[in-house]
Amino acid sequence: MQKVKPDDRKFLLLVEKIKQIFTDGFVLSDDITHYIDSTFLSPSVSKLKEIINDEHNCERDSLIELLFFPDESMQIKLEEFLESEDFKKEDEEKVLSYISDKKLLTTIRFPESEDSLKLFLPKSSAMQFLSRLNISRKLNKRLIKAIDEFVSDKCRTAVKVRLRNARVQFTENKIMFLRSFFKKLKVEDNYFFKCLDFILDFFDGIKDDENILQSFLGKKELYFQDIQKASRFEELLNKNNMETLISRGVRIPHISKEDAMHNIVIIDTIILAVYGKQYNLKS
Repeated sequence: MQKVKPDDRKFLLLVEKIKQIFTDGFVLSDDITHYIDSTFLSPSVSKLKEIINDEHNCERDSLIELLFFPDESMQIKLEEFLESEDFKKEDEEKVLSYISDKKLLTTIRFPESEDSLKLFLPKSSAMQFLSRLNISRKLNKRLIKAIDEFVSDKCRTAVKVRLRNARVQFTENKIMFLRSFFKKLKVEDNYFFKCLDFILDFFDGIKDDENILQSFLGKKELYFQDIQKASRFEELLNKNNMETLISRGVRIPHISKEDAMHNIVIIDTIILAVYGKQYNLKS
């Protein structure tokens, strides 16, 4: 057991909060449960234990990584503390050493089932778990202020978690856009998060100094083209079978019309909220 230094208070507090998360246990998401069922043919708990203990199973590491994946509900429990403290990237190693000392044991529960699985946190999984918490990431103070002022109490912390997890570099134009988005978009919570997730994914794909409005309109045009391609493909499919179209080299659209239309509605919603008017595509 390593000796605790007086200036390690914040590390110990974080580790205690993480320990409490493991004490409370994990409930597997539907996506992870589906992965387990499809990959391992709906295994029993005893069979799952066998797989986890089998070091020669090529799927074992991926499974363990998923079982110890920190979901949003866990991160929400840590966000207020992370916002109040200043962690550096190099601090992760010290936090990890304290976590390893704890030898964390958790109960993994399956949704809509009485089944559960008790597991110790392996060091390799602890590294992944800690890395995914993004403890060293500091949110822009103006974004925090806008979230605290304009986002509803029940959504506020989840919004901060999503920004902490985003791969986006929050440059000035993106910060200004998000502040306006938080202030002006007034929709139901579920749709708000759909719009926010779309923005964060979209921001990751554009240059830091790119004109955001023009980029959104360009994305909207691409979705409109996808709809046209999907419509033309449907017309061809009504007159020919799939094998004939493939033999002719006809490309199958990779996005459905419904998905493209949904994304266009999201873009229109975002643009209308932020800019106060709707922008139509050029004919």
